[in-house]
Amino acid sequence: MVKPMITNSIPGNYFSPRFYVKSDPATGLLSTRKGDRLVAVPDFLLRSIHRALQSEAGQAGALALYTFGFGWGGSFFDHIRGEIESYQGKTIMATNAVEFFATMRQLWTVHGMGTLTIDFSHRQHGLIVVTTENSVLTTGSEVGLQSGQLPWHQLQSGFIAAWFSRWAGKDIRACATDWNSPDQQDNLTLVDSQNNVDSAQNYTRFLVGLNSKIQKADVFVKQGMRTSEILEKLTTTK
Repeated sequence: MVKPMITNSIPGNYFSPRFYVKSDPATGLLSTRKGDRLVAVPDFLLRSIHRALQSEAGQAGALALYTFGFGWGGSFFDHIRGEIESYQGKTIMATNAVEFFATMRQLWTVHGMGTLTIDFSHRQHGLIVVTTENSVLTTGSEVGLQSGQLPWHQLQSGFIAAWFSRWAGKDIRACATDWNSPDQQDNLTLVDSQNNVDSAQNYTRFLVGLNSKIQKADVFVKQGMRTSEILEKLTTTK
């Protein structure tokens, strides 16, 4: 008697750059493994958007960047969700958190948004710490320093917030609480000693959580506090 074959294998890395990104030498175009067109966004464009907003809207440009990042991140999630569910043969909601965030890290890298690290050690307080390294989304963030204020990381904050909002089905916000990049080192070098981050790295760290938590974190950032100190405040204050 011949028994039917049952596939119990775990799907591999769908977003492996070797297989996910396809190039056409004849046209110079890039596409995904599904055939969707990929667009390369030049640094010049991202910096120009930041400069234009700073010039035309001043500090209100930061809110515009967050709103744009949130809309962009939400649309990106909706698009990628279909690919993930088709490949894995199950819905996002049926995927456990570990598997989902492993996939999130993979797609972050292949789309040029850097290396993603997610720390759930403060989840009992409703907070997640997200760190990105060498992300293209930091390009132009140094423009905020021109007015003597903090660098503008709102584009990436909104993008990250949209992903967690879509995944959790709640209104999630994100706030940059630590950063360091080659563009900003001459003006500002802020290192979280608790996490022992090398000052030469290009990284940005975010606190992610419900609006009530992140509003407080945003105030603390403007007061000069950084990740470890903010976490202490938010996890000990009732």
